[in-house]
Amino acid sequence: MLFSEKVILFDQSVSNREEALTILAEKLHLVGDVKSSYKDAILKREQNFPTGLMTQTYGVAIPHCDSENVNKPQIGFMQLKEPVVFHQMGDNSEIEVKIIFMLALKKSGDQLSMLQQLMSLFQDSNKMDRLSKVKDISEFLEIMEEEKIIE
Repeated sequence: MLFSEKVILFDQSVSNREEALTILAEKLHLVGDVKSSYKDAILKREQNFPTGLMTQTYGVAIPHCDSENVNKPQIGFMQLKEPVVFHQMGDNSEIEVKIIFMLALKKSGDQLSMLQQLMSLFQDSNKMDRLSKVKDISEFLEIMEEEKIIE
């Protein structure tokens, strides 16, 4: 399964993107899905290649790094109580992000495929609204199944 209950976080309060990324990366490391190098790789990559995206409803971020830092495929999810500033992918402008999907995938083909699936989800304003309000793991997983992000 690509989503561990230990790395699905709702209603989180963080002061900035680094804190959000650190919490998610440390949770992924705690469950053993990523190497100790993962957190630094995520933070460095986000600084050089921002992953924020403004959707029709909410700003989202999809941080990821090289597969050499990954032990086992996993996706971390964080829903923020209050948005934090990320930089927009491509143009580096600041956007307010409320939802983060942190990818820890082994194959570059898997990463590309997952990014495409997430982009489809981000274009569905109803599902994005549900994701911004979900407080229950089973409902979260139901949304992911509807989008074919998990089978």
